[in-house]
Amino acid sequence: MAARVRRTTRHSSRVAAGSLLIAVATFLPGPESAADVPRREVPVDYTCRFLSGAYPMTVVLTGTIPADGTAGRPLEPRDIALTTDLPAPVVAELAGLGAASVSARADLTVVHAQGDERATADWAGLSAPARDVVGQGGVTLTASGPVPAATFGAAGRATLSASDLTLSLSPVRADGTPVEPPVIEVGCGLTEASGGTLATVAIAGAEGAEGTDEADPEPGRPEEPAEPGGTRDPGEALPGAPRIQGELPVGVKERWEAARRRTEALADGPEPCPFPPIPLPTPADTYVAGYTNVRKMDAAALLGPAHLNVTLMKEYIPDPCTSTFKVLSEAQFEYEGRRQLPPAKGTFLTYGFMPTTATMELVQVGGPARIESVSVTSDPTMPEYTTVTAEFDLRIRDVEVNGVPLDVGTGCHTVEPVKQTLHAFGTGNPPSGYTVNRGGSMDGETYVPAFTGCGTDEDVSALLTSSVSGGGNYIKITQAPLCVLNDTASVDCPARKPKPER
Repeated sequence: MAARVRRTTRHSSRVAAGSLLIAVATFLPGPESAADVPRREVPVDYTCRFLSGAYPMTVVLTGTIPADGTAGRPLEPRDIALTTDLPAPVVAELAGLGAASVSARADLTVVHAQGDERATADWAGLSAPARDVVGQGGVTLTASGPVPAATFGAAGRATLSASDLTLSLSPVRADGTPVEPPVIEVGCGLTEASGGTLATVAIAGAEGAEGTDEADPEPGRPEEPAEPGGTRDPGEALPGAPRIQGELPVGVKERWEAARRRTEALADGPEPCPFPPIPLPTPADTYVAGYTNVRKMDAAALLGPAHLNVTLMKEYIPDPCTSTFKVLSEAQFEYEGRRQLPPAKGTFLTYGFMPTTATMELVQVGGPARIESVSVTSDPTMPEYTTVTAEFDLRIRDVEVNGVPLDVGTGCHTVEPVKQTLHAFGTGNPPSGYTVNRGGSMDGETYVPAFTGCGTDEDVSALLTSSVSGGGNYIKITQAPLCVLNDTASVDCPARKPKPER
């Protein structure tokens, strides 16, 4: 999930040197080594409202946040985790709903401040693994995950402070099925005595700027147009777009040319932030392969190699106010003319001792996979943060338990789609990590819902649910480079099958 970033004040991108920029999704090593970055442990006091009432809670943030930075360069918090104890009455409340365990998602609003300017960044999607609630007086949840970086545009003192917090609790029964309600949203507000300051950062002037905060161009010098703008050959890539080799198909060249004229016209007028979406649909294909863990069975299943049809740049959205641009693309799996991954056969130890073999099929449902990439143009390394979301119907067949066939029939599947989210990071200069065009590895966790429709003579859905369903199933997928426009002159065409990584 891409981090959302908003500015609370507005300035022209043409004078952005003196403004506060919040740059999303930069998780790359900066000039400081990990040993030089101080590790912080900051308690923040909240009042949180649960179903049974409001309770005081202390949330301890741990992680590394640099103590200093440079104007125009991303400041990167790392290894961020939020730890809190659920009050005993809340734990009893969850157990009363029939829950055996509870996992959580934490969404924290962080305020970035420098001088008179303020901006908010969403540290969203921090994930806490499931913890038992039965017979527990209290439950400790630790939510962690990547968070967006910030770029401050001027020299001076800057602060990062915690603000509103939302906890999304997901209680489940012992068989892995969710209780009612399946998700409990808990809103938390800072107490009056809690300052919430997470870090104070000294921002030095950018190289060659000597710490100045000049907003106006030199007298007599024409003002440089805001990006994106200028003259660009339709076959040349816009910022963030894949570089096209060979002749563009009929229609695509015209769309690129129209987009170039549109961005130039927007740059010459009042600055919209972000620009309206610019459609530049470009066909491509690739292969993906990987592994998914089945936590309850303490084993992994091979996924793919699977063919993927990609439509790049369904929308291209430049945002000069935050020095970022977003690219939205779509993808469809294809196997023997169907929207699914190839069937995967695996052998596991059910309940830790019983060898079980089964064939798993992931059938894509709910529309194309959504690929959202956010890049930071103010950073010369061109960091790119990508989130891929898709939904699958998980089907099980050809089951054998200890060598004996277990007839689960032809309709054994999850009661609701598996909602998969994968994250990846990379840079364009120098090339590193994952980018949509270049490929690489992405990962995430999967929650497997309960099963239904399993069995012919008797219903064995509960057996599949108890042995497979639940959260904490780690998945890692490797994508080969895209073959854009089926360009036979490209070294990436035809698309290749990648070697999966564990």
